[in-house]
Amino acid sequence: MTINTQHDSFDKASIAELVARYGSSSTTSWLEFDRYQIWRPTVPIPESEFLPVQGYMIKDSWLFAWGNPLVSSPAALAPTARAFIDFAESHFHPVWACVDRDLEEILGNEEFGWSTVSCIYEDFVDPAHVIELTSPDAKGKEGQHVVKDLKKNLNRAEKYDVHVQEIRNTQWKDADKKAVEEGIEAWKSGRSGIQIASTTLQPWLDQEHRRYWLARQHDVIVGILILTPIQANSWQIKNAVSFPNAPKGTSEALIYTALKDLSEEESSSYKSNGVHSISPAKLAKGVQNSLAHTDTDSETSISSTTVEPSSSDSESVTTPSASGVISPVSETGISGMTTPQHTGTSGIDSTLRDSNRVTVTFGISAAPNMEPVHNLGGWKVKALSKTYSKVASSTKIINRGEFRSKFDSEHEPMYVCYPQDGFGLEGVNALFNVLKK
Repeated sequence: MTINTQHDSFDKASIAELVARYGSSSTTSWLEFDRYQIWRPTVPIPESEFLPVQGYMIKDSWLFAWGNPLVSSPAALAPTARAFIDFAESHFHPVWACVDRDLEEILGNEEFGWSTVSCIYEDFVDPAHVIELTSPDAKGKEGQHVVKDLKKNLNRAEKYDVHVQEIRNTQWKDADKKAVEEGIEAWKSGRSGIQIASTTLQPWLDQEHRRYWLARQHDVIVGILILTPIQANSWQIKNAVSFPNAPKGTSEALIYTALKDLSEEESSSYKSNGVHSISPAKLAKGVQNSLAHTDTDSETSISSTTVEPSSSDSESVTTPSASGVISPVSETGISGMTTPQHTGTSGIDSTLRDSNRVTVTFGISAAPNMEPVHNLGGWKVKALSKTYSKVASSTKIINRGEFRSKFDSEHEPMYVCYPQDGFGLEGVNALFNVLKK
């Protein structure tokens, strides 16, 4: 069922632009307009410079809002939440999934009184930090053990002559696009078991804003990484996929090269302009011009670091799947972030997410356990925890965080919120079904 709250149609391009400027790893999912419905309030929210936007999915009588709404200021979050809840509760049982601490605190306060839980977290990495840890000069430094497996797999990919290069939108050849599409189809066909995801892998979706890296072995495309901008200084790894014929370590090579390129761009921007940041939204649009002086035919080797070989396996990471866990995806705050709570290895500065530093998010990982936050206790916690553990175990969504830890990722808790007594087994099953592919 489709519910229109303001217009029968909306400008998809303008939604994509707002996602790139104010969005998160959750809101990028909304651009699959055949799967997500878009809500905008019927009257303006004075605290926001533009009409807020919220994406959601419907399953039976359940409405699952995905991530924070797009607003221009944190002051607009509460009135936007009220307007959206008034709409949602008039038709459905609402659940707000993948929200950040700011919105969780609003929904859990006395005015709204919703129950809130944390069973997911978002994984961020600092590109410069990863490059520093993997450099030859870093040998013996603190934190080296964290990237040991990453370095082994980069070495493995290098051994098998895997090279990674960014392909700008003006450089795509029809043959390369066809090879990517065939590789993705082969990868999808090779998966088994239940697939849980908030998005599907659509390589050419929102191509205007996105950046692409291809992995090749002997001129054959064996993997692709897609990067999309969210907010002023953040990027999301939307997809990083090794095709079935790819050597081990290809996924790591794709991610590492993209991080290396971002780190070098940030450093170059700082030196030439005196600014310690690059705006992904601007760079995504103007990358052809801003990097026009670069030799477009050159290839970037996946690793200049000599490391010992390893027998450990790497894996393909798809951040649509990784971004869409059964206990929802995540949300980077709409404007300012509160100070992150770190539960990872913590080579990353605790103020990184609040600074102008360029950061990259993998999206969401499922936490091992469900933790109650507001307005939930007693037997309800036990019942919901048992259901969560069962779903997490059957879908293996917790395993997604293991790959990301190779890059010394930083964890930031995210939340699922719902009216008290409004999300039992029936709701969990509805969420499971709406994410099932």
